[in-house]
Amino acid sequence: MSYPFADRAAEDERLIAQGRLFDPLTRRLFQEAGLAPGMRVLDLGSGAGNVSRLAAEFVGPGGFVVGVERDPAAVELARRRTDAAHVEFRVGDVQTLNEVEDGFDAVVGRLVVMYLTDPAAALSRAATRVRPGGLICVQEPDLAYLSVSPQTPLWGQVHGYFLEALEKAGIERRMGPSLYTAFRAAGLPGPSLLIETFASGGPDAPAWAWANVISAAVPLMERLGVATRAEVDPHTLADRLLAEILAQDGCVIGPPMTGAWATVPAG
Repeated sequence: MSYPFADRAAEDERLIAQGRLFDPLTRRLFQEAGLAPGMRVLDLGSGAGNVSRLAAEFVGPGGFVVGVERDPAAVELARRRTDAAHVEFRVGDVQTLNEVEDGFDAVVGRLVVMYLTDPAAALSRAATRVRPGGLICVQEPDLAYLSVSPQTPLWGQVHGYFLEALEKAGIERRMGPSLYTAFRAAGLPGPSLLIETFASGGPDAPAWAWANVISAAVPLMERLGVATRAEVDPHTLADRLLAEILAQDGCVIGPPMTGAWATVPAG
């Protein structure tokens, strides 16, 4: 598993902020997929706990959510930020799930499959933790997209840095559009799909969101020889990105997020 964001404290802040943008999309996905009261749910790569808390809203106090995350510091943060008694966070490896029992009603995950070395194998393994007739539901992005309209020089430059770093690190930049194929390769039924994003212009356009992501990836960019901290200048990046799009009366577009869900067949 390759993960590009090395600074744990900065990553915790980024994930919390990221949730404000992606949580509405994930909530609609869970509604479409049929997450319901009383379900027992496993959340893959639970990070700061945003998706686990969303799932907990759907399953209610009669259900239960287990979030699995390999980083102990992230698990501790998620525990501190979660006061629901029906949510538990564990340190574990989402690629093996050795620390996780079976019999769940659903497995969910957001922005996790893209970092796995073998997405199909990971989905197949996750399916072993779900009862027959249970649900597999994941949400992944297409990061090689038009992030701003009209395209401007700085946006094109830093987005290009980010994509190049992901490619060199072996991270799948277009996991969302690949989910259908990954489900089938995992031996699962062809999933239902829902693709959504967000967009906004004016002074409230979320330029800060892309600035957070790109700034957090600077150590990876430097290690792979893509760009230096001086070239990115993280401290001023959000302001510069916003100023550039405001000057063009343009809008910031979030990455298209593909939600895919299917039921686990018997046998």
